[in-house]
Amino acid sequence: MIMRILVVIGICILSYFLGCFSTARVLAKSFKHLNVYKIGSGLADITNIYNNISKTLGIFAGILDIAKMFVYIKILEYLFSIPFSQTGFSVFHFFTFNNLSNEILLFTFGFFLLAGHCLPITHGFKGGRGIFTYSGLMFVFIPYQMLGILIFAGLLVIFFRQFRFAQFMIVLLPPILCYFLGIESKLVTLMTFTAVLMGFLNFLVSKRLGEF
Repeated sequence: MIMRILVVIGICILSYFLGCFSTARVLAKSFKHLNVYKIGSGLADITNIYNNISKTLGIFAGILDIAKMFVYIKILEYLFSIPFSQTGFSVFHFFTFNNLSNEILLFTFGFFLLAGHCLPITHGFKGGRGIFTYSGLMFVFIPYQMLGILIFAGLLVIFFRQFRFAQFMIVLLPPILCYFLGIESKLVTLMTFTAVLMGFLNFLVSKRLGEF
């Protein structure tokens, strides 16, 4: 039991520090030699790059943020589903994927990665809003629905320049859409809880920027 708790805590810490790696900051510095914190909104996020540096670079950064979360959670899903007979290592064996406890754990690890993205200790807690990173977590569980939501949000941005409204839609629509589509209730509950936590993280980001 103690080993299980320690492993979970260790993965949460790993998830947080992986989230601290800012693709927006790295891309702005690498391709444009710019400090993203001194551009536009001062946020290390995709919207700031898209609006104030390069639309192409912003889209690329968004794809990388989605991929960072998606690949990380899928790797954990795979490792924790390997039978003990193939690994000989109990750390992987105590997870049996496809039950509620494992879905809770994967959402928990995803949230800690989000927390690192939005409030990175390595950069003075100056992070982004994490919208695309959040999308990567949703892609793990509802890939087709999430793709539709992102397309809808993209149309809002392209035709109406509604960046903040599009962000709200990306966060709120996954649990709402899945509820009406009849997706299993436990998954809808986890997505709803994650959306609430995402809203709290964005509140902290906005408060730091003086928007409240």
